[in-house]
Amino acid sequence: MTMTRYLITLSLGPVQSLIEAARRTRDLWCGSWLLSEAARAAALVLHAQQPGCLIFPCPVDPEELQPRQEPGDDANIANILRAEVLLPDERAARDLCARAKAAAAARLADLGAAARDKLAIPLRTGVWEAQIDDILEGFAAWSAVPATPDAYAPASERLGATLAARKATRDCRPCGPLTAEGLPKSSLDGALETVLPEHWGEQHRARRQLGLSRGEQLDALGVMKRLAGRPEQFTPYSRIAADPWIRALATDQQQDLRQAYEPLVGMELATRVSGNQGCYAALPYDAQMLYDFRLENALSAKGAEALAPHEREKLLALREVLTETVRARGAPVPYAAILKADGDRMGELLSRADSADRSRDISRRLHSFASLVRRIVRDHRGHAIYAGGDDVLALVPLTDAMPCARALADAFHAALAPVAVELKLEPKHHPTLSVGLGIGHLMEPLGTLRERANRAEKVAKGDGRGNDKTRNALAIVLGIRSGGELEWRAQWHDDAAFAALTGFTDAYRDGQLPTRAAYDMRGIDRRLAWLRKDRGATAGGMRAAEVARMLDRARTEGGTRILTPPIRELILARARGESLAELADTLILARWLSARTAADLGERA
Repeated sequence: MTMTRYLITLSLGPVQSLIEAARRTRDLWCGSWLLSEAARAAALVLHAQQPGCLIFPCPVDPEELQPRQEPGDDANIANILRAEVLLPDERAARDLCARAKAAAAARLADLGAAARDKLAIPLRTGVWEAQIDDILEGFAAWSAVPATPDAYAPASERLGATLAARKATRDCRPCGPLTAEGLPKSSLDGALETVLPEHWGEQHRARRQLGLSRGEQLDALGVMKRLAGRPEQFTPYSRIAADPWIRALATDQQQDLRQAYEPLVGMELATRVSGNQGCYAALPYDAQMLYDFRLENALSAKGAEALAPHEREKLLALREVLTETVRARGAPVPYAAILKADGDRMGELLSRADSADRSRDISRRLHSFASLVRRIVRDHRGHAIYAGGDDVLALVPLTDAMPCARALADAFHAALAPVAVELKLEPKHHPTLSVGLGIGHLMEPLGTLRERANRAEKVAKGDGRGNDKTRNALAIVLGIRSGGELEWRAQWHDDAAFAALTGFTDAYRDGQLPTRAAYDMRGIDRRLAWLRKDRGATAGGMRAAEVARMLDRARTEGGTRILTPPIRELILARARGESLAELADTLILARWLSARTAADLGERA
């Protein structure tokens, strides 16, 4: 039988419902893991058909394709697969794709059954089964590779075009009938009906098990997200935000807080945090109750949410310990960052691959980078949610956010630069990593925080700017709860911009800059608004004179010392090189990046 080489690709989703629909950080984690597990199952089918056929992913050890029982430290398997397989005809290619999609759907069904078994309440079986069968969508395409030299690249291009056309051609299947009408929608995205029972107590243990507030509902996928893995694996945003403060505590202060916090776990008023290789062992809890607004809300709850006497007693004991600690150390910062990163110019790199083996080399290098991501983020006290191919999603503390972004960009360049050189790409076309940091208050909805990170990544990409100013950048979008938002962006090679932001951050941290400096700078910009577009020497001199006059009056925190010459010169130099509005935003951002306590930001805990 004559065999033909086929390039096969399979795209699994939808990403919106599997990952983006989330109200808790645990939803993000589990959604990413569920999609990765579905892709892992599909990749295993392709590997079984012809060992070594996989291109994306291309694991060094096929054991990496075996199913995982819970989220771990492995790199994620991306949702777009590719393989080069010897097959007799197109019918065999179609059949192989169908088996891979079926394996992915079966894996999700198995994980759904495991999640359902953890609940001690009956779910709506008919609704559950209808939704489980419809969670995953898969689009497949294949392209024959002629047995001629230089046939791979054109076949690869045809494959991409065919997949794009297939995604644009939707399957319009009829909806399955529901066994009940007028059901509430899921609180995660409002798309599908709830699978939760109609009548069950507001104090039912399963409500806390699912992390439900009063009136919240979940569809089948929402239940899976809440029950996949172990709750303590997933580090909440609040624990990330409090980490710099916790690390600064004395050992005995940490111990006192641990002793006061531990009883809350048994009462399901708090969750333990044991994931990320024990990174947060100093205080292995969600840290929600370290913030007085959270603690007071719990103590003042009424009705069905009211505390039992023994629960109130333990929370009051924690408040007593926390009051003493805050008096000595200040209160923790209620801000953290969501980091979102994506590779640049990957299409150019992949288009240069003239064989499957060359594509596999690129794939292995991407996998090696993704395998490093969790360690890099952990080294910067953060926790990676997703690391697959050139995509990264992570939570990081304010004080470590910028160094973490830089370390990821350096690791990405180190992984991909050698193959870019081998493929003779010009240096300006080498793959780089654009990173967005969305900074927000822990009381903001997760959807708002996530959207801010998405916007920061888009700002980093820099679409619409000149060709030499796009990509290869860090962008930060800061959302101030008591104010608006501000943006900051610089390409990784802009040493002056990074030196300024780092210098200002260090100055705030060391008490060498007054907090009002940024707002005084904004005041000067507003007073001289009529000069904003004037780049002449006279206008520049007027701006410089106003800034110098402000710096002459400025005093360090405590009001006793003038600014040091290096800080003064750094501010004056930036005032000559950028708008005063941009400089004011840089100073405000530096203050946030330096903060270790709520008082550093002039906020309550």
